[in-house]
Amino acid sequence: METKSSASAKSVKKRNMTPIDNETMKKDAMTLLIMVLSCMIQGLAVNGFYVQHSFLSGGITGLALLLNYTMDIPTWLPILILNIPVVIVGFKYMTPKFVIFSIIGTVLLTAAIVLTDGFVIPIENELVAAIVGSAIIGVSAAPVVRRDATLGGLDVVSMILAKNTSISMGTINIMFNIVIMACLGIVKGVEIALCSMIAMFVSNVAFNYALMGLNRTVSVFIISDEWDEIAPDVMNILHRGVTYIPAEGAYTGMERKLVYCIVKTSELATLKRIVKSKDAHALFSILETKEVVGRGFNALN
Repeated sequence: METKSSASAKSVKKRNMTPIDNETMKKDAMTLLIMVLSCMIQGLAVNGFYVQHSFLSGGITGLALLLNYTMDIPTWLPILILNIPVVIVGFKYMTPKFVIFSIIGTVLLTAAIVLTDGFVIPIENELVAAIVGSAIIGVSAAPVVRRDATLGGLDVVSMILAKNTSISMGTINIMFNIVIMACLGIVKGVEIALCSMIAMFVSNVAFNYALMGLNRTVSVFIISDEWDEIAPDVMNILHRGVTYIPAEGAYTGMERKLVYCIVKTSELATLKRIVKSKDAHALFSILETKEVVGRGFNALN
């Protein structure tokens, strides 16, 4: 027979679980909405900018476009078939939710390419079409990855490698796409291949910038004799953690402490004002930081 205390504990547990589940559902729903919008934008960009000039996008979509140009195979068919082994690899290295989102992304992107088939944006200049179209594709893909999902294809493989090697996804995609671009050069000519390579480069740069955001993270070293007054203001005003690093001047032999902190670029102006108010002669060393995970920044997955 269930006791009153155990029933109460189950009731409390149930109440505590409900908000978490609701929050997860809201996040997943937002992720799906972003994926739908991203796929439609990419479908319009691929058909509107790329197809009319025989450009290739990156990854499996690029390979599907190459097969369409050379063998008249419908673009959607290779995308679905070639994503099967990618999904299998994803199940081995990534979470089930990530793989499910990748499958959904693949289906959505395929559907978007089919629905937007025949859509053309009348830009005759090939270089302009390559730059604009690729920038749109790169920027539209970033919000999906920021939510720990992908649209399938080589993004799954590159995300796995990026998490294990710390090499950016854009760089990994470039390495994958070199062979595809070489094949395009043989089939369609060097000029088309070069325009596609420019498009690929722009897309990866746009993707990396959109992924990291305009408000980047920097590591700051502050060398000052007023370190004990600067650090409390950084913690109280910016609400950022501070670490003291023992140091000794090589010339003076004077012992002091370096103030080390990690802040957003939007917070640099405030940080400089804090330091200047305490020590106008303080020395700054500001280093751009590729990624920061942990309290106050990105979650540690």
